[in-house]
Amino acid sequence: MFTSRIGNVIPQCHAGDSMSIVKRHLAEQEERLVLIEEICIDTGALVLDTATDEVYFSADEAAYKNAYVTVFQAWAKGTIKGTAEQIFEATKSILED
Repeated sequence: MFTSRIGNVIPQCHAGDSMSIVKRHLAEQEERLVLIEEICIDTGALVLDTATDEVYFSADEAAYKNAYVTVFQAWAKGTIKGTAEQIFEATKSILED
């Protein structure tokens, strides 16, 4: 299990686990989204209201650009797993939804 700073608990898959391919892909996607959301909060692209645990969009365009850069740096270091397209689509969905 993986617990994010904002309290999301995500099951992690390891080689040899009996988790189905679909469940493994869903778990990987969920982990990817949580990590990207945390980076977006850290860079100021998203704002976390700690009183309500609600996440809001920032009006800071520079923070949005910095979030993309930071996410792809984390991907390049291996912190976030997935293809470049998966990383881009996940970041886009978090910052534009």
